[in-house]
Amino acid sequence: MKRKNITSEMMMDYIAQALLLLMKQKSYQDITIGEITKKAGVNRSTYYRHFETKESIIRFYLDSIMQEYQDVFHEKHSLDFGVYIQTMFETFYSRSEELLRIHDAGMSFLLLDVLNERFHFGNIVEKASKAQQFKASYHIGGIYNNLLLWFSHRMSETPAEMTKITLSYRPENSLTLFNIDE
Repeated sequence: MKRKNITSEMMMDYIAQALLLLMKQKSYQDITIGEITKKAGVNRSTYYRHFETKESIIRFYLDSIMQEYQDVFHEKHSLDFGVYIQTMFETFYSRSEELLRIHDAGMSFLLLDVLNERFHFGNIVEKASKAQQFKASYHIGGIYNNLLLWFSHRMSETPAEMTKITLSYRPENSLTLFNIDE
């Protein structure tokens, strides 16, 4: 079925969902662009208009999770770090099947790119001092490594448990994304 009258964002999501569905059936390395486009119901030119590689599809998917998590957090109208981090774990947990498929394919390293793009190279960090930039980088690395460890545990810990663990070793004066300019 060919798709018509849809937005670029929707098209990109169809392609990402097609790749993730195919990853249920065969290894990531063996999936072809032709299989992805057929499963997504799009032609090759549509694929290449939006993506360069399969890795760029996964980056897009991971970024969409980050966008969803940030949207949910902003709807909560909170600046509490515990709420922030729990919202992140809840959002990732809701996509556990797909995230574990990505992790099992050896592609979870792309998450670090997405985290860096979302937090480290944005407008906030551009205004920060060099020391604050290093703090932001440290913060992002901690989140990334905790997510990888959680994936390796098959996400068996609940979001509430992950939040409790994360908050238990967070230093009093550590950087949050809300006080970077202090």
